[in-house]
Amino acid sequence: METINDFMMKDHQLIDGYFDRAGTAAKAGDFATLEREATEFLNRIAVHIDVEDRVLFAAFEERTGMTQAGPSVTMREEHREMEPIFETMREAVAARDAAKYLAAAAQLVQILSPHNQKEETMMYPMIDDAMGPDVGALLDEAKASITA
Repeated sequence: METINDFMMKDHQLIDGYFDRAGTAAKAGDFATLEREATEFLNRIAVHIDVEDRVLFAAFEERTGMTQAGPSVTMREEHREMEPIFETMREAVAARDAAKYLAAAAQLVQILSPHNQKEETMMYPMIDDAMGPDVGALLDEAKASITA
């Protein structure tokens, strides 16, 4: 059976592809590709974060009682740290400012890479374990939200 970890890791990989292609386009001064790939990256990561915060982490917190401190609280805090960087990236794309986009992307990597690693090695497996036999229903809800 597919797990939360399996599904969300695949989504990380998909999102990372858009991020990488946007960075390549920015370096090449290919603004049409930058706009397309960066917009897709920003849209998809926003949905991904929403599903984590609203669906996965909420279910984990309800099941475990860890609402004031714990791994999901830390993940949410890191999501909030990324928001201004996402806004800078949007602004850079709109202004066709490749240097600004690349600087923001480099700043984002400093947060996002270790963040994703923590999710994949700790948070998602903890959700899978905590949900037990209910993990399938939670996975279906996450999938429906991401593909909506």
